[in-house]
Amino acid sequence: MRNEMTRRPSTLFENLLGDEFLNNVSYGTGIDIYKEDDKYLVDVEMPGFTKEDIDVQFNGDILTIKADHKDTEEKNEKDYYYRSRKHSSVNRQIRFADVDESKVDAVYENGILQVILPKKNQEEVVNRISIK
Repeated sequence: MRNEMTRRPSTLFENLLGDEFLNNVSYGTGIDIYKEDDKYLVDVEMPGFTKEDIDVQFNGDILTIKADHKDTEEKNEKDYYYRSRKHSSVNRQIRFADVDESKVDAVYENGILQVILPKKNQEEVVNRISIK
């Protein structure tokens, strides 16, 4: 019985759900994309990340959100038999058609990243193409 209790904690789940269960678990990132009159808003749930972990880019018509966080806290207080570290990453790309990329902005607060993507002015000059 004692040997059963000292095995690594995930053994119980592997026995119940199959050996590959914990190796293939994927944790999704909650994301909401919505439109207001003159802008698109993208809200991404990113708890545990810091502002420095997150990279937001808008290139052409693609919004790219990347983040990487490794739990590097070291505690040498105990003689550990088993220890695990958390590693989280996000890599999302979303295409938008009519965004004024010079005005894109982002705010990270309380674990939520909000990207504000103002729409292009609808009165932009149309480029006429002459037919030859």
